[in-house]
Parts: sequence; C-alpha cells; structure tokens
Amino acid sequence: MKSLKHQTKKHNRLIYYLCLFNLIFVTFACQQKGSGNLLLSTADSLMSTRPDSALYLLENICLSEIKTPAQKAKYILLLTQAQDKNYITPTTDSLIRIATEYYDSINNDIAMQAKTHYYLGRVYQELGNNPATIREFLKAMPLVKQSKDHKLLCMLYGNLGYVYFQQDLLDKADSLYVCEEELLKQEADSAHLATLLVQRAGICIMKGHAFHAEAEEFLNQALSIAEKLNNTYVEIEVLGVLRCLYNDMGEPKKAISYIRRELMLQKDTAQLYGIYLSLGDAYRRSNKNDSAVYYAYKSLASPSFYTKANACTILEDVARKKGDFAEAIHFKDNYEAYMDSTKQLEHTKEILSAEEETLLQQSEQKHRSNISLYFYYIYTGISFIIIFTVFFAYKRIKYRQKTQQLKQKQDSLLQTISAQSIQMKKEVENKDAELEELRQKCNRYNGDKQKLDQLNSCLNELLEEKNRICTKLENAITNKEKEIELLTQQIQSSDETRHNIHLAEQLTNIKKEKNYLFDSLLTSRSVAYKTLITIKQHNYENPDENKKIPTEIWETLLYEIDQLTHGFIKGLMGKYERLSKEDVYFCCLVKIGMKYADIAYVFGCTSNAVYKRRDAILKRMDVETKVKFEILIEEIQS
Repeated sequence: MKSLKHQTKKHNRLIYYLCLFNLIFVTFACQQKGSGNLLLSTADSLMSTRPDSALYLLENICLSEIKTPAQKAKYILLLTQAQDKNYITPTTDSLIRIATEYYDSINNDIAMQAKTHYYLGRVYQELGNNPATIREFLKAMPLVKQSKDHKLLCMLYGNLGYVYFQQDLLDKADSLYVCEEELLKQEADSAHLATLLVQRAGICIMKGHAFHAEAEEFLNQALSIAEKLNNTYVEIEVLGVLRCLYNDMGEPKKAISYIRRELMLQKDTAQLYGIYLSLGDAYRRSNKNDSAVYYAYKSLASPSFYTKANACTILEDVARKKGDFAEAIHFKDNYEAYMDSTKQLEHTKEILSAEEETLLQQSEQKHRSNISLYFYYIYTGISFIIIFTVFFAYKRIKYRQKTQQLKQKQDSLLQTISAQSIQMKKEVENKDAELEELRQKCNRYNGDKQKLDQLNSCLNELLEEKNRICTKLENAITNKEKEIELLTQQIQSSDETRHNIHLAEQLTNIKKEKNYLFDSLLTSRSVAYKTLITIKQHNYENPDENKKIPTEIWETLLYEIDQLTHGFIKGLMGKYERLSKEDVYFCCLVKIGMKYADIAYVFGCTSNAVYKRRDAILKRMDVETKVKFEILIEEIQS
C-alpha cells in the first residue's frame, strides 16, 4: 500500500514538473505584440467594413495576449463573427459556447450577451441543428431588442425566418420577414430588401394559387430594385422565382420570357439545368412538345437526380400525348429509378455517418488501452524533456533579447521612413499649391513681360523641384521592390522557422511602406488616380447610386501604373492572355496595395462579388486557388 502511494506521489510530482516546463515553453514561445484589448478593439472596428482584415488580425493574435476571461470571451465571439462574415463553415460549437456561458454569467453586458446567443444560433444553423438554432435565436431576440442593435436584429429576423421556412412554418417565417422588411427600409439597404421580397414571394407561392397575385407584386418590386441597382445576382434570383411563379399560374408565355432573360444573365453552368427544366415545362404547357422535349433532354445532363426525375416526367407526358406509350413507360421507369437513387443517396449518407461514429468509438477505445504505454514513454523521457526545456528556455531568452533589439530598430526605421514619406507627400502638395498660385499671378500679369518672365522662371523652378520629389518617390518604390525580392529569397532559402517569422514581419512592413509610397506618388502625380479615389468615396457614401469608372480613366491609370511598376501590365497581359479588361483593372488595384473592401467600392459591388472575381481570375490563370492571389500578383514582372 505504501509502495502504491509512493508511486502515485512520484507520478503526480512528475506531471507537475512537466506542466511547469510546458508553461515556461509556451511563455517564451509567444512574443509580445501589443495590448490584447487594443488588438481586439481594432478587430471589432474592422468587422463591419473589412471582415477579411478582422479575421486575419484575429487569427494572428498571440494567445499570450488573451489573459483575462473577458478578453477570451470577446476574442472567441469576434473570431466566430469574422468566420461567419467570411463564409467559413464551423465544425463545432465548443468555442462560442464558452463565450455564451461567460456573458450569461456576468449578466451586465446585454449587447455582447445578445451577440453570443445569435452567433451560437448561427453555428447551430450551419451545423444543421434546427431545434438548437431556434432555441438560441429566441434567447437572443429580447436581448437584441433591448440593446437596440438594428443591424443585428435585422439579421436575426432573416435567419430565424429562414429556419421557420425550412420547417414549413410559413406564417411564422413571413411575420419575421415583415419585421425585417421594415428595418431594411429604415436602413435603406435596397439589395437586401430585394432578396427579402423574393423570399416573401416564395412563401406566397408555397401557400397556393390564392397568394399568387401577392407573390407577383413582391417579385415585380424586387425586379425593379435589382434593375435600378444594376445588380445581376439579385436580378437572376428574382427571374428564377418569376419563371416558377408563372409556370404555376398557367402562364407559360410569361414564364418563357423571364427564362430567356435569366439565360442571358446566368453565367454559372451548374444553374442552367434547372432553367432548362423550367423552360421545357413551360413549352409543354404551351403544347410546343418538340421544344419541351429538347430542353427536357438538356436538363437530363444535370448531376441532380431530382432534376433528372422531373425531366423524365415532362418526357413521359409528351410521349403519352403523342400516343407513344412504350416510350412513356420507359421514361416512367427512369423517373422511378432516379427517385430510388435519391433515396439510396440519403441511405448512403446514413451509413457513412454510422461508420464515422463507429470508427470514432474504436479510436477512443484504442486510446484508452494505450494510456499505460503513453505514461511509460512520459516517465522514460521526462529527464530528457527537463534538460532540453531548460536549455531551450535559456536560448529563447537570448533570442528574445536579440529580437527585441531588432524590433526596436525596425520600428524606429519604419517611423523614420513613414515620416519621410509623409514629408515628401506634403512637399508635393505644397509645390502644387505654389504652382497654382504662380499660374494665377501669370494670368494677372499677362501684359507685363518682365514680371511674367520672372514668374515663369519661378514656375519652372517649382516644377523641377516637384519632379525631383516625385523621382525620389519612384526611387524609394524601386528600392522597396528590391528589398521585397531579397527578403522573399531569404525566406525561401532558410529552414529556420524563427528566423523566417522575423523575415516575414520585415516583409510585411516593407510591403506596407511600398503601398504607401504608391499611394503618395499616384495622388501627387495622377489625375486619373484622384478621379478613381473620388468615385470610390462616392460609392461608399451612396450605396444606391454607384458610379462607374470611365474607360479613358482606366486606360490612363493603367499606363501610369505600368510606368511605375516597370512593365507590370505588359507582363500580366503577356503571361495570362485569357484575362478580360476588368480582370486587368482588378489586378492593377491589387498591385498598388488597395484593400478588397475598397476595390468593392471602386467597382460598385459587394465584397462577396470581389472574392468571386478573384477566384474566377485564378481559374482563368490556370492557378490553384490555394495560391495566395496577392503573392502571385507581386511576382509578375515584365
């Protein structure tokens, strides 16, 4: 008995030392990068306008900065919110539940408590757990109303309504959509309002023929908004529901007209099969059997068994009308086969789920059986771990001191360069003001030749000074590009992780400096760039009145950027000939360091559309999507 107690005490002591040394290791492994509260506040401020930047910042926060339970809860909530806004599907609810339990326990921050219950509901919604989703959304509802967060309340109404819609609780869903519609009108969010009207029309269609007129009214309003905004995605969504509505109403001619419009706008080939199916059904209702058969056969190429089954229904009906009962029976058999396939597919999913659960249980059982073996390895290796940890801690302290010195030197250099860049930009602006003043004086002394000669001489001197400043900016940009190339080569050739992290930080700072210099030079020299920035600001302030960049402005800006980047445009178009003009415009804005959120305002579209364009450009470049787009653009040369 004493021997057993002695072994237990020894085991506990060893575990304690192991945990202690692990804590030392983690403490030295994380480098201090700033105040946790400051980083979280920065991520929170970026969330609404630049969720991609907020996600990047949160994913790169050192966990040692998250010290208190309040910081941890806020970090988890912001991370879940950023992932939701960036369309990242969650895999578990374990993290957000920690934040929810914390804010429920303190019970004095209604706004954060409301958000945690809402985003816990969103996680359950993405995981397909509808009962848990509704439970969390209903908990969040009074809290959101109490906090008076209209945007969050609008999202809550929309998502809760969609869950009710999925469960065929149409009246409950529509009542929530009505509340959301009032909020959207107050917020003047036209694009989301059009989408909401489409959802309300879908509810009316499901209610039956008595509500078709109301559905038609909703869809006409939505179509008018989409056409006014020139929003192709919303317009396609509206047209898709309109064709279904008119097919149900027995007006195939109207359905066909909307289907043809949708075919002209739809670029996603995966969505065409459903459109072909609707077109075939409309022709069948119009007794144009040959056309119905043609489009029904085209929809048979769909990978969806449901689409194939419905196509067989059309072909069976046409065959019966023609009196070809053998062919009708053939298509009926095919219909039943496709429906059986859908059931088999669902059955297969159930089998895979059961198999995954069984494998997990086996893995846990195997893990338990090997626990004794794991402890043996821990006991035999504990001495080595202690020695290695002490040695590593000593080396880490030395490395951290050296890194801190380099960091201070780097920060000082960065401040100096930033100050110099700002000073050069101010000098250019001052020269422009002086030039304008001299030009006005030249106009006033037009008759005095002597005075005019003096003014012209001063004007030429100022122009020369401005050109010298611009030349300094160009040289600074060239130097930054050389530094970026050198650091990239060092990172690729080095196998030391810690060294690479330091080099990567330097590379990020230099890229920021280069982008700032680009902006300074273009702002001081390019009228086209100033026009682009003005239109971007207008689109940001007026989302319902987006302006387009004139072609001549784009062409001028491309020429100027090509000159500054030593042939970037030529290199891009020569290497990737499949890119369109709009693709080239997009690549140029990325090249000069413009954020995706700002690019969205330049093109007058949503951030989601910008990411889709980026992915489409990568496909046209025949590049795998895992390659970072910004790095690819940076490496393009003439």
